[in-house]
Amino acid sequence: MKLIEGKQIGEIEDPVRAKLAMVVPIIKATLHSLARDRLARLGGLNKVTLHDLAREFKEGHGDAGICFEYAVHEAIASNNRLIHPLTSEVLEDLCNIGGGADSILFGPEKEGVIPILESVQNALTDDSVLYVGNAGRPPKLRRYIPKVIRAYRRNEDQNRLPRSITGLWKADLFLGNRNLDAWVGTTIKINPDQLQGAQGLRIGIYPKRSSRDVPRKDTDLNLIRLPLPYDDQFMEVFYKSFFLVRAFLRADACIPKPVDLPDAEDRLLTDQLAGRKEFPILEVVEALARMAQQDLIEASDIEDKPINVALSEDAGLQAELPLGDMPDSVSVTPVPKETNV
Repeated sequence: MKLIEGKQIGEIEDPVRAKLAMVVPIIKATLHSLARDRLARLGGLNKVTLHDLAREFKEGHGDAGICFEYAVHEAIASNNRLIHPLTSEVLEDLCNIGGGADSILFGPEKEGVIPILESVQNALTDDSVLYVGNAGRPPKLRRYIPKVIRAYRRNEDQNRLPRSITGLWKADLFLGNRNLDAWVGTTIKINPDQLQGAQGLRIGIYPKRSSRDVPRKDTDLNLIRLPLPYDDQFMEVFYKSFFLVRAFLRADACIPKPVDLPDAEDRLLTDQLAGRKEFPILEVVEALARMAQQDLIEASDIEDKPINVALSEDAGLQAELPLGDMPDSVSVTPVPKETNV
């Protein structure tokens, strides 16, 4: 798996080039979602073309939701200003965690796709605490991660967790601040109607529904709602770029019909992709990155590790990862300062 760090460093000035800056990582993520046996048949990662990707990739019902989870995590972790200031404000005002938001990718269902157990434990310290919104001493998070993952797999293991975190296996992220070493369980839903509370969850992230939908405490769900805005914001750019790439792949790496992609700017972007469909994808995205708005996202490739992942049409995200092929994690080393809930 290639770990990609991206950070928004400028305002959106040109919608075409700004969207192109989002299309590039979406294509990369789609490439890395192919199963290893498919990549081997095509000659390896460096040989796969856009045309190959269009023929190999299979859409699944949960693709948008999966991409949304990863996009939210990476945007917060990389200080994307379309999300990071809002998340930091919610953490400080409603969770008593100041200093700016950090994110740790979680979700026990991802274990096997990436080494969640290993990466989360490496990202925490023995003093990392989880704020659950209750009075009393916050539980130390790191020691419970293996039990939380087992609780996802077997209902009976949920009873072996402290009562305050019996539903923590439903978390998709841990949001918090690395300097305070304080975190909250976070659930992410692309469909707001599917937002559910659980013991151990503190924040729920989802696309904003209306102007009245603002960050707030939901007493019914016992969650702090964190809606993400659409108009000229991250949700709009994410969806437009996601649909553009999917339409291009469905069209067999050709320019989609106007009825499938009516915006002229989107057809311009897919024309740029179609003209490069016989080139290796890694070369294409490098070329496209130079065309994108240079001051919108600052990206760097951290490390390349093999990972066998497939977005299954029937079952969604699936993978097999031999132990020796597990990618290294990004380590967060917080310094604990306080334990106020």
